[in-house]
Formats: sequence, structure tokens, C-alpha cells
Amino acid sequence: MLEAVKANLRISGTALDTDLQDDIDAALMDLQRAGIDTSDQSQPLIIKAVKLYCRWQQDYMGKGEQYCKAYTGLMQALSLAGDYIAES
Repeated sequence: MLEAVKANLRISGTALDTDLQDDIDAALMDLQRAGIDTSDQSQPLIIKAVKLYCRWQQDYMGKGEQYCKAYTGLMQALSLAGDYIAES
């Protein structure tokens, strides 16, 4: 997932790897908090949500607020989709 996020943010070096991994972990925990099953991290919508979260946190291209709204909307949609709801 780290490499996918780095490519999405157009980052090639390793200087931000720790920060980006922290953002990835936080995104997955936030999705779990919303009741979303993140066990299969190869799901395209889970990957997209993580990328949007990371763009938000990194204020990518100065559009952090826009990415926050996009992430929040996708998270809400996933939390209502039967295929993505975590079993209790």
C-alpha cells in the first residue's frame, strides 16, 4: 500500500515513508472505526479511500479540504455498503 500511496502523491524518495505509513495506518483505523472491513486491502475502494486520506493529510496540491470531503463521502458510502461492512 505504501508504494501505491507514494505513486499517487508523486513521491519517489524514502524520506517521508514513516509519515506516509502513519497516514496509511490512520486511514485504515478510521475506516475500521466507521465499521468498514479493511482486512482485504487489495479492494479498489479501500485503496482509493486510503489514497484520498493521504492526499488530505499531506494537503496535496493545496487541496486538502477537497480531498477531505472526497474521503469522507467515500467512507460514508462504504459504511453503508453491505459488501464492506465489518462483521461484529
